[in-house]
Amino acid sequence: MVIVGAGIAGLSAALFAARRGHEVVLVERDAARPEGGADEVFASWRRPGVPQFRHSHKFLGRAVGVLLEEEPALVAELLAAGVRKTPVNRFDAGRGEPAEYALAARRPVFEAVLRRAVERRSGVELVLGRRVTGLRADRSGESVLVRGVELDDGRRLGSDLVVDASGRRSPVLRRMLRARLPPPETQHCGFVYLSRHYRLSPGRELPPMDRPLALHLGYAAALVFPGDNDTFSLSLTFATEDRLRHALRDPRVWDRFVAAVPHTARWAERGVPRGGVDGMSGIDNRWQRMPAADGPAIGGLVSIGDAAIQTNPTYGRGAAMAMMHAQHLARSAGEAEGDPAGYVAGFGAWTERHLGVWFRAQLAADRTGVARIEAGLRGARHEDTRDPFARLMAGMEAMASEDEVVGRGLGRMAHLLITPAQLLSDREVVRRVTRRLGETAVPEPRAQGPSRAEFESLVAC
Repeated sequence: MVIVGAGIAGLSAALFAARRGHEVVLVERDAARPEGGADEVFASWRRPGVPQFRHSHKFLGRAVGVLLEEEPALVAELLAAGVRKTPVNRFDAGRGEPAEYALAARRPVFEAVLRRAVERRSGVELVLGRRVTGLRADRSGESVLVRGVELDDGRRLGSDLVVDASGRRSPVLRRMLRARLPPPETQHCGFVYLSRHYRLSPGRELPPMDRPLALHLGYAAALVFPGDNDTFSLSLTFATEDRLRHALRDPRVWDRFVAAVPHTARWAERGVPRGGVDGMSGIDNRWQRMPAADGPAIGGLVSIGDAAIQTNPTYGRGAAMAMMHAQHLARSAGEAEGDPAGYVAGFGAWTERHLGVWFRAQLAADRTGVARIEAGLRGARHEDTRDPFARLMAGMEAMASEDEVVGRGLGRMAHLLITPAQLLSDREVVRRVTRRLGETAVPEPRAQGPSRAEFESLVAC
């Protein structure tokens, strides 16, 4: 098996597949290795091939579940490296060891533990600093059977299965395959993402995890991400069309804004910034499907993680979905040799059933989020929807911080432990929400932070 890309998807796939006896060659374009402890890794490890590498991340409960099934010792290594457990259910905060938990870590620290586990794993050859420049393939009409890859140093690697795990900018399906694929399903999210990391000041503790970690201000959203080793990060999202968004790259403006929002202020005042403000734009929800039954037969090549299906980073679903993809790949890869094209079709069907639900949920959430931000730019409020599903979900979000039954259900869905359909089939959750809402409009939470006009004045200071 050749895996292209040693990000979270590729590293997980290599670990899980090698554990089952597969021989893996893992090719990574970035040559640097993680060196030293957590802080040194964060400060010095450069991954230019991963645009989101230094942004805020969440490692959801579903990601933890996959690791506990596949590599339980790796969870212990992550905790030993300073990664923190955070409860899936915020009502469990302070109640002892949570039954279901996520992992709070900076992306470089989390990925370094995975990388080192791969480097130790027999059956995995790690090729660093090399680009895949083409696919070795047999072609018959429109049908393609991939038999390996070509590297930029002239090497040709043969394989029964090539796995594209090279991320959201992957050229493999878009340029190298040279086969007729359906157009990707794409939703442009319409916002930019800004992040800054902090370290706790001596003698201070992180705030309690008993509140939602995301706050909508109308024209923007503010998000909090606990990290490893007494660190945390704050993130802001602004509409791409917001002419003032560039001002937040100035650390002085950033500091004024996060201090003016109580949600972020209670975190920022406990910490010291570590570096500047990192920005990320061009954020899409994107799903590149392989050909349908009536399309060309493609064998020997599948894509996983962001190379196949990417969602905006605000909900933190990417790492969990990548690990789910990697786990299915490792469990099923033995089927590829006997029926290469059938395996690719079946892999796509599995992706549709198990990951498609989260892609569609993200589309719906981002339509609402974009509408809210666009209304906030005009100084207006986003109108309450009459769509029954959206209304019920909005009601759950409004009740989640005060009703433990509703909050627990919504938290498990947010961590990909149950699907939206499973949440809506919980009669007690639905009964509580519908009883609270009745025929009234969904209560719009009062934004605790600067109004749009106040924000504009703050930026102009």
